Amino acid sequence: MMKHFSKGMYTLILSLMLVIVAGVSQAAAANLLRVLVREENGSKMSVAVTQPATLQTSGQASRRLDPGKWYTLPLTSAYRITPSNNGLVQVGSNLYPGEIELRAWNNKAIAVNVLSLEEYLRSVVPSEMPASWHMDALMAQAVAARSYAVNTQRQRKWGEAPYDLVSDTRDQVYKGFYRFDPQTGQAIALIHSRSDQAVASTAGYMLRPGFKGYYRARLPRNWISWGGGYMPVSDGQHLDQEMTQQMAENGWNWVQILSWWYRDQPIKN
Repeated sequence: MMKHFSKGMYTLILSLMLVIVAGVSQAAAANLLRVLVREENGSKMSVAVTQPATLQTSGQASRRLDPGKWYTLPLTSAYRITPSNNGLVQVGSNLYPGEIELRAWNNKAIAVNVLSLEEYLRSVVPSEMPASWHMDALMAQAVAARSYAVNTQRQRKWGEAPYDLVSDTRDQVYKGFYRFDPQTGQAIALIHSRSDQAVASTAGYMLRPGFKGYYRARLPRNWISWGGGYMPVSDGQHLDQEMTQQMAENGWNWVQILSWWYRDQPIKN
């Protein structure tokens, strides 16, 4: 439970958080991320597309893929699938924006989604935090997730692997835009207008490189007296998602929330 605290502490909070952070540059925002979305035993993988797509293979002529059918590709070489008209590529039950690369890696068949940072965040934010939560909590989550993605890509966490991030809790949960439900024959949306708004409203904002944007659903909590009430102690590196929601419900905006958890203020270049 959130302990008592007052809005009057905000000026004092912001006066303490004076370290200026670097925003994500336009060049960084335009960079593409490579996200491992599927890994399975075997030497082939099946895909489908929602719009006509181009299949490119090194050293071979490109090939057209049409919607409405599955294509099983032997991974004796690498493939890149590029849909037209903002189409999606289905791998397993999930449908992804951008492009899909298929290849063999470490004796497994893998699918890598190549997409923009902001498209990636449209799926990550509602996967990591309920889209029904307060908008300022979602905006804080978007900045933390953006910072984590950019820093992880820059630091080459996965070494020589042909991807920058994985799509589970080893990095951030990324599910694509839709999931096909075979029982109903319908595609279930994995993105949401509220989390889309949070991503768009914070476009270009991130924490400076020293702050990786770590977050957890709930952190171990110690309390300190602050502004006539009590606040959870911050370690300066992690955001507590449950407490972030409570802070937003009590009037904190997303900049103030991030300033508390990371002892820093996100700004845009």
